Amino acid sequence: MSNLLVAVLVLLYTFQSAFCNLYAKHYPGKSAHASPLYSVLYGLLVALGTLVFARFAVYPSPLTWGLGILNGTALVAYNTLLIRAAALGPFSVTMIFNLSGGILIPLFWSALHDGESLSLWQYAAIAVMLVSFVFLNLEEKKDGREREKVSLPFLLTVTLLGCANGLYGTLMNTVERAFDGAENADMIAVTFGSSAVLALILLILQAKGETPRAFRQTGKSALCALAASVSACAAINLLMHALSLINVAVLYTLNNGGVLIVSVLWSVVILREKLGRLKVVGLILAIAAVFALSVL
Repeated sequence: MSNLLVAVLVLLYTFQSAFCNLYAKHYPGKSAHASPLYSVLYGLLVALGTLVFARFAVYPSPLTWGLGILNGTALVAYNTLLIRAAALGPFSVTMIFNLSGGILIPLFWSALHDGESLSLWQYAAIAVMLVSFVFLNLEEKKDGREREKVSLPFLLTVTLLGCANGLYGTLMNTVERAFDGAENADMIAVTFGSSAVLALILLILQAKGETPRAFRQTGKSALCALAASVSACAAINLLMHALSLINVAVLYTLNNGGVLIVSVLWSVVILREKLGRLKVVGLILAIAAVFALSVL
């Protein structure tokens, strides 16, 4: 049952990522406004969808309000840092820090604060997955081109990005454990609702008088935003349930690794991209890690 939940999660998050990319391509306004506006729409739709799913029976406790707003801030920071990192340095290094932070921070927190421990084989499988991220994201030199240089501001940015990703997952797990799942919908609604408000403030500061115009959509962009939000809403609600069944570090390792595997296979099968030697090694390691964590 747990493995089936993870498989569905991977598909949902893959759909979310795909529709998000399509939204960016079809958004009719200035490209600089696409990300904050998407965060506004995405946050509102996920919060609303969760409220409908919970039949509006949502009564957050003070703890959930506080952690939810903090988590919403982490979510907005994550999106902002991701854009900043893309402007400062190589995407490959950005993804290594991003995915690793999403696993390591919940792993350390669950071990040090929650007292949860894994078997030696599970720790080894997680380590293999982290190594696979490096192989899957490193670009091989082609036609004599040099790799992009990595600067100190870029390293600071991607480090904070990884921390934001890890903090988001840790706070979700904290509320699930604190209330034994009773305030999962509350946490999701507060997190994404507050992230939408914060993203709107950032959009207004950025777009100023062009803010109303930034909200204009085409049929394709609106449909992509809706599809991405529906996928995300289903995914986060399922994720919160899965946290009650699977260790947080194992779950995020399986989810992050699974999405990356599906993305690589998609690029090969559908987009007809060729795999370099590094990606082949990374793909083998990632699949092995997923298999090990699924059976151990």
